[in-house]
This record gives sequence, structure tokens and C-alpha cells, in this order.
Amino acid sequence: MRQQSRPFLYSSLSLALSGLLFLTGCQKPAEDKTTDAETTTTEQAEGTTNASAELTGSNEEKLLTSYANMAEAAYQDSLDGAKKLQAAIDTFVADPTQANLDAAKAAYKEARQPYSQTEVFRFDEGFVTADDKRAIESVDGWEGQVNAWPLDEALIDYVNDNYEGEYNSKDNIINSNEISVGSTKQDTSNVTPELLAEMNEIGGSEANVTTGYHAIEFLLWGQDTNGVGEGAGTRPVSDYMTEDGKCTSGDVVNPTAAICKKRGEYLKAAAQLLVTDLTDMVAQWKPDTPNTLRSDLMARADSNAVRQIMYQMGSLALGELASERMQVAFVTGSTEDEHECFSDLTHLSYANNARGIDNVFNGGYKTVAGATVGGYGVKQYLVDAGHEDEANQLGDEFKKVQESFDVIVDKGENDGIKVDQMIATVGQAAKHDVSAEEQNLRRGWIESAINNLQALTASIEKSANSIGIDNLDADSGSQFSNN
Repeated sequence: MRQQSRPFLYSSLSLALSGLLFLTGCQKPAEDKTTDAETTTTEQAEGTTNASAELTGSNEEKLLTSYANMAEAAYQDSLDGAKKLQAAIDTFVADPTQANLDAAKAAYKEARQPYSQTEVFRFDEGFVTADDKRAIESVDGWEGQVNAWPLDEALIDYVNDNYEGEYNSKDNIINSNEISVGSTKQDTSNVTPELLAEMNEIGGSEANVTTGYHAIEFLLWGQDTNGVGEGAGTRPVSDYMTEDGKCTSGDVVNPTAAICKKRGEYLKAAAQLLVTDLTDMVAQWKPDTPNTLRSDLMARADSNAVRQIMYQMGSLALGELASERMQVAFVTGSTEDEHECFSDLTHLSYANNARGIDNVFNGGYKTVAGATVGGYGVKQYLVDAGHEDEANQLGDEFKKVQESFDVIVDKGENDGIKVDQMIATVGQAAKHDVSAEEQNLRRGWIESAINNLQALTASIEKSANSIGIDNLDADSGSQFSNN
């Protein structure tokens, strides 16, 4: 999977949907998930009344301080989750059992929840001030090593014979000591975090992703060969067994355990790089730090910082989420364009992206530990600027989008109907004995969310215009736009 073009459309999402999102563990019974979801929804709604009295300065300064505090907390939760994932991976590689693989998958699922909420902070390129003393130039530039998608998995490990991607060699990083990508030859005999970072987008191809969450996802689940049918990837535990005669690459038993050892090295290196990258990003949002993304944002309180926040909300909401991540897959029925196509956790990624936008709108990020960080959001900023009608209209649009995502998450978590099944065309679904009536219903869940995000675009732009921000460069983000 790979990050696609960064379009800019404006939308927001619901706070209440957050309760459906923060679910951990792949094996949790459906009835327990529902109970937890209802409880968390209530807590999240109550938690957004965080004490804004602690924020001082102008309304712009309060908004930016709240935003920066939420960014710090969300990235810290992401780092903590990545460390837990790394520990689970270390345990699994050292002792490759089904229980340990399941635990690593559960840790991945948990780690993705806070990170997916941070994507609202991503679309900052073009706003931040150039500063060669800052360790990270922009979130947008940094993000490609952490969350790039779609991913050409054939570059990393084995795929089935029907796989069609840009990289079509039988040699890959795990099974070979040297590979060629175009005119580039790369020594892959020793897999380290540094090598993976160096190889990311090797040959100039955005699909040649070697790092980040989705590389880890592929190494844990393997290729999902079910298409739009039920089921995620089913990588066998034996892919990591380091005894001769037991090491596999799918259905193939390898002559030695060298490939399995290297696969484990890759998985551990990717996890270490993820932890390092998130550590670097957390440092960028610490209070009272010079030459950081936080200090730069605060310095721009009277220039483009509020515009940046509105722009980021829209860029994720419709340009990226509704268009690149949802509409492209919906129109084509393409599971390769599904955001977490190996694990079938796309419904949670979608919804947590939405939750992140909502956090900024309402001014509250709920941490994994249950605290609420923030205290002042775009909604209150609009009210304080004398535009309560616009704020309320946005709130109404949020509710509509919330209802759409509530359905998608509920169907994915409790009914086992994943996004790859929802985006299937009627013809594709018929091959899996799903009636046209049922498939049109499923597609309607995705279409409703897309349409509601598109409707929200006008409301975001209207609100921005009411406070003197115009020309937000709203774009649909794909050739499939209805605009």
C-alpha cells in the first residue's frame, strides 16, 4: 500500500464514532466489542469538555496550543503502541507460535488506532517555515516512511502467481542477497532499519514501499488472496520457523531456514525504524522547544496557522479519505486500493482518520489512558469569532458522516463484513454468492460516507470563508470526483 497524491477537500467527522474505534485484540467476541464501543462513545462525548480555561492568549493562540497538545499526545500514544508492537514482534520472532503471531497482530491493530488519528496533522507542507535547524521539515514529508501505501509487496516477499504489480521479479529483499530495481542494484544481504529507509521508494517508484506500518502488516498477515471475498491474509507461522525442514514461504518448504531468519530480521528492523520515526515526531511537539514543528506553528499564529488547520481537516477528510482511500476503491472494486488490505482492518483506519478530524474540530483527543487533551477546537473558535451558525452547521454535517462510519465500523467489527467486501461491484460479489440486492446495500454504506464527506466540503469552506480564509484549493483528489 502507498500514500497517494495529497488532494485537499474539506470535511469533518464525528466524535461519537470514536467509541466504535478503539478496539483491541483480533479475537475479541462481537458482543464484548459492542459493549465497549457504547461505553467509549459516552466517555468520548463527555471528555471533550476539557478545561479550556487553562489555555491563555488570543483565540488563535488557544486553538494552536490545543492543536499542538493533541498532536503531542496522539503521537505519544502512537509511539507507545509501536513499542508494544515491537515487543510483541520480538517475542514472536524469537518463538514463532500461533499464539505469538496472534498477539503481534493484536498489537498491530491496537497500535494503528492512535496513529490513524494523527493523519489530520499530516498535510502541512507549504505552510511550515523553512528551518534547517529543525530535525523534521514537515509532517507531510516525514509521513511517507511511516504510512506509505499502496505497497508493492512483491518487492519484500513472496506473492502468488497471479499477482500483478510494478515489481515483477522473482527476487525480493527476503529471498535474495541482491536485487535489481530498474537500473539500480541493491545489496539486501543484511536487513537493517537503515537499509529499509534507504530502499523506500527505490528506483523512484512510489509503490516500492519497504518501511512503516504497512510493511509490518504484510509481514504479519501476508498477501490477501481472497479478493473481494471474505477473509484476510493468512501467513503461516512456519514462515518464521528457523529450523531446517520447517521454514516455509507459504506453501513452499524452503531447503534451509535462511529465508525465515531473514524474514524475522526484516520484521524486527521495520518495527525498530517505526519506533525511531515516532520518537522523532513526538519530540517535534514538546512544549517550549525551539526549532520544532510546534514552535513554528505557534510563531505563525497571526499568519497562516489557522488556515493550515482548516486546510488539513479538509485535505484528509475528503481529498484523501473520501476520494483517494474510499472513492477510488469503490468505483473500481479494487482491493489493492484498500488502505489495510492485508489485515482487513480498513474500516478502523477509515474511522480513526475521521475521528482525528473530529478531534481538531471539537478540541479534544482522548488518550489511550483515558485522559482528554486539548480544550479548544475549531468549533469554539468559530463561535468566539461570532459565527455560531457556521459552527452548528458543521456539527450537523459531522453527525451525518458519523452515522455513515458507525455503520461501516459496526459491520466490519461485529458482522465480519469488511471494506473489501463492501467495495465489490455487483458482478464481483455475485462470484461469491452475494445477491445484487445485498451488494448494493453494502456498497451503499461506503457511498453514503463518501457523499456525506462531499456535502461537508461546502460547510467547511463556508466556515473558513466566514473568518476570512478563502481559496482553500478544495479538490476532489481523484478523477472519480462528482464535483
